[in-house]
Amino acid sequence: MVVLNSRRDALALLDRLRGEPVLHLSTLLCGANRRDVLLEVRRRLSEKEPCLLVATQVVEAGVDLNFPVVFRAVGPLDRIVQAAGRCNREGTMDEPGRVVVFWPEQGREPAGEYASARAQTEMLLRRPGFDLHDPAVFREYFEQMYQNVNTDRDKIQELRRALNYPEVAEKFRLIEDNTVSVIVEYEERDPRREQSRRWLVERIRREEALRPGDHRRLQPYVVGLLARDFEASRWAMREIAEGVWLWTGEYDPVRGIIDVRDDPADLLW
Repeated sequence: MVVLNSRRDALALLDRLRGEPVLHLSTLLCGANRRDVLLEVRRRLSEKEPCLLVATQVVEAGVDLNFPVVFRAVGPLDRIVQAAGRCNREGTMDEPGRVVVFWPEQGREPAGEYASARAQTEMLLRRPGFDLHDPAVFREYFEQMYQNVNTDRDKIQELRRALNYPEVAEKFRLIEDNTVSVIVEYEERDPRREQSRRWLVERIRREEALRPGDHRRLQPYVVGLLARDFEASRWAMREIAEGVWLWTGEYDPVRGIIDVRDDPADLLW
């Protein structure tokens, strides 16, 4: 498994690996697509077949995988440890798993706190005698990182103490750039699921409205686009109900939505 700092880096590596049986995981694949990728990864690993997965940071959050070798582009130290947790996770290998941290020659990364944490990590990794197995390393990392990062730029905690919750709601954003959900027409492998998906989208298109529960039913087929990518790709959108957008451009089951620049997951910290 190779974990990159950005979706663009992941796609660039996919381009270099054309012709290989490579799999890809990022949030620009819809949930149903990601589910199928993970099922295929686990199948290949369990049957001892060659398995090459190119992923973004999404694989580091609650994804249970058991690779013998993990390559992780240098990034925040806690993210490196999360990636390492997908290497020999179940302790079933005869030998220890192998984790390689590397410096991409032309890599990109999210800005802001992520870049600051990556710089702090790089300084630690280059320090003579650095030992990732020493718990004190992580205390030092987080102490130094948060000394250099303003964790409350919008003064949210001050507003909470003043019980000014309307202003908190206005200013607080988990992802600073607004995102827009779009439905992609990913073809399910299970014929029953595929029939249900087609029926759901067609019914919403016909009625031009959502029924109660439709948001939940649509969730496996939704991809979140940053507002700027949404606007740049308006030509590939169709509004099938008020505020409900269907992606009519190219969607690839390996790469996900095509011709979109940024990955919303890159903004999470």
